[in-house]
Amino acid sequence: MSISAIPSTPPDLTRAGLEGFTDAQAALEVAAAVVASGNADPAVILDVKQAEVAATISASVMKADQQNFQRLLDILA
Repeated sequence: MSISAIPSTPPDLTRAGLEGFTDAQAALEVAAAVVASGNADPAVILDVKQAEVAATISASVMKADQQNFQRLLDILA
């Protein structure tokens, strides 16, 4: 990776967390539809667990970003 490939602005972690949470919700909806249709495939259960983990990680990212912003406000106050 070259230096020019690094973005000049930091990523918006809250937006990234929200996108990850949205993706996890969509995956869970698909898995729920498969289960509701009567498919008892174990892979569907893994998809549900993976969506749960992704949602948890995304929520943690958003919480950490919020805490960092609050710390910044505290420092500047």
